[in-house]
Amino acid sequence: MLIQATKKLRDELNLEEFEQKERPALFSWHANFLRINRRKTVVLVNDACDYTVILYGVKKDDLNHFPDRVKEGIKRSFEREGIKGSLIEKYLSQFEDFFYQKAKNRSHIARMNNSCKEAKRFADRFNENEIYQPQVAKNINNMLRKNDNKDYFYPDKSLQQELAEYYGEKDVIETKAAVLKVELELGKYEAWRKVIVPLSYTFRELHNVLQKLYNWQDYHLHEFFVYSEEKDDTKNWNHGEYHRNGYKAILNLTINQDNLEYNKYELNYQDEDFELAVENEVKLKDVLPARIKYIYDYGDNWQHYLETEKIIEDYKSNQPTFLEGDGTAPPEDVGGVGGFDEFMQIISNPEHEDYESMLEWAKNQRFKEYDPEEIKTKLERHF
Repeated sequence: MLIQATKKLRDELNLEEFEQKERPALFSWHANFLRINRRKTVVLVNDACDYTVILYGVKKDDLNHFPDRVKEGIKRSFEREGIKGSLIEKYLSQFEDFFYQKAKNRSHIARMNNSCKEAKRFADRFNENEIYQPQVAKNINNMLRKNDNKDYFYPDKSLQQELAEYYGEKDVIETKAAVLKVELELGKYEAWRKVIVPLSYTFRELHNVLQKLYNWQDYHLHEFFVYSEEKDDTKNWNHGEYHRNGYKAILNLTINQDNLEYNKYELNYQDEDFELAVENEVKLKDVLPARIKYIYDYGDNWQHYLETEKIIEDYKSNQPTFLEGDGTAPPEDVGGVGGFDEFMQIISNPEHEDYESMLEWAKNQRFKEYDPEEIKTKLERHF
């Protein structure tokens, strides 16, 4: 494996001798040293496909064992993509021949610098407790890039193509996934969706999926609750952890550490019998097939109940797949279940005095009738 290091990284690693050997682009990486959130960070970008790997909070011991850290970082990022285990093993075998060179290709350096800028942009999404940051890297690898021929591509898709061509395998993705049925509580109305989601997804990504399923615009705060099979009759509907079927909460997942601290001390969740965590640090495979509740917009208080219908052992994709659903979702800021009821009564009656103004307001809120094809398209584009 070839690491082409910038001067900053060479200084950190105390590199002085370099081997003038060549490796295929798929096994060559440009690497830079920088600081994100005041912590030492290494960003590696693959020469063949611009695929990014990130090491964060790097310490002296990590630099002393740099090849091992790079190997593990690549392994975790590939696993996060759902790359087949057998292919990951083959790829990592290249670390038996690990060497450094100076970074000097201007085109690759420019592309590496672009990944460094994007990493800084996602500074608030880093897991402060981990050196390996596959989730942040995934966000970068899912962004559209332009190569030297001015053709557009996605680094994660390009990686899959490179691996398939090099190893002669048609399917490079193999992961577990869950078929989830989601029901949004709407009183006398209903809006349910069924979707396949990889178990490697974090709850942050599940949030993004749910936003697309219901045409939410991500204007408001949200949180998750995970439940056990045990019942708890001490909670009622005005408790955040309440489940409509009386199940007991075992985990509360928040957007970030600040929200976690608020829930813990201001809402006194520290006294409750469930754990608290940040959503980008917990994966679906850690909790499913447990029941889940997703709360979006604490004002309108939209409550989505998720049930696992099936676990797929050999899912051939690392993206969500919309299966089916029914029912139109509310527009943003409509005023909760009661407001949605009034909204539906008005827009279903052209004779109503507020009909035209309500339609105009709904348009400004990006309200749309249920459209399964549009949901499919949104998921394909976003993930």
